[in-house]
Amino acid sequence: MASIWHSAPIFKGIPQRALLVLLVLGCIALFTDRPHPTPRGAVPAYSLRQILDSHPAFRAEPSPRTVSRREAVVARYLSLKASASALLGPEAGRAVARLLRLEFYNQAQKQRSAFSTPEAALEASESWLAAIGALQRGRKPRLAGLPLDSSAVISHWGDLQAAANALRLPVGVLAAIVDNEQYGGNKALGLSRGLREVADGLAQGLAETTGSAGSAGLISRTLGLAQMSWEDALRQEGRLRHFHAWDPRWPFPKTEAEARAALENPYLNLLFTASRLRGYLNEKLYLSPQDTRPLQGAWLYYLGPAWHNWPPGADEATWPYAFHAFFKGLLYQVVFSDPRKAALLPGAELPKLTAPGPL
Repeated sequence: MASIWHSAPIFKGIPQRALLVLLVLGCIALFTDRPHPTPRGAVPAYSLRQILDSHPAFRAEPSPRTVSRREAVVARYLSLKASASALLGPEAGRAVARLLRLEFYNQAQKQRSAFSTPEAALEASESWLAAIGALQRGRKPRLAGLPLDSSAVISHWGDLQAAANALRLPVGVLAAIVDNEQYGGNKALGLSRGLREVADGLAQGLAETTGSAGSAGLISRTLGLAQMSWEDALRQEGRLRHFHAWDPRWPFPKTEAEARAALENPYLNLLFTASRLRGYLNEKLYLSPQDTRPLQGAWLYYLGPAWHNWPPGADEATWPYAFHAFFKGLLYQVVFSDPRKAALLPGAELPKLTAPGPL
């Protein structure tokens, strides 16, 4: 326990029980707005015009102004689809169109959506594709206004590639998850990250001394780079061994304390995260649990981060973190294709990622 107080001196002198109460209250304040989607059927395959016809912005009495606005949305939507296809291939273009239709549908049905208007969703998508296009051309992208924490991702370049390759996943999916978690932790002037780190330290200390994190474990169930659950980590042994992704020289964690300690290792955190995600994707794609073929497809960049953060809402509600993570995945897949592209992002000032000469 001494290490906890040493790393967080502001908590010195506070009894353990009082600290737990403070942590609980802090987490309640931070996460009262956490999404609680209700299960529902798949979104109908409506056309874009059908969705817009039912959208509150266009459902009122038709007027030249309303018609003009709707046609402008359609034109921008088609332009985005074409741009994504030109940049990343037809499948990416279809995935961008699918995400926008899902977002517009949720707006129209007054369900959880990332934005309040079609134009706002289009503007964000255009900014993301402009950044991806700049990277493709070997130029520094304009990232102002985009929720990106590239320094947290690029600094774990090798670990991300190794973990994604071990479970045959596109590295962009895993990179987007890490970016989401690290960007979210850095918001609110570090308040959420500070609470998280204190809770993690307290839970780890209790797990080591008593075998269980006790009440602290209710707060600190996920930890590490990708905020992986220690309970889920203990369930990954079979899959990791099936994929030959676990070094047989390493003992597999068997207890809460061992799982928590393992998840503080960035590579193991990513490996457990990739394994958990692979299990979900195999089920989602109607594959056998034993299927080890490489997974591909642009829609994975949406499904993976959406499910990792909040499984009940994956592939239905368009939460902001999932909407942006889709484009993060596309961006990082480009970045990880060439270290010289990574060097164009903030936080990538690493000698091993810097290569002289033109792209």
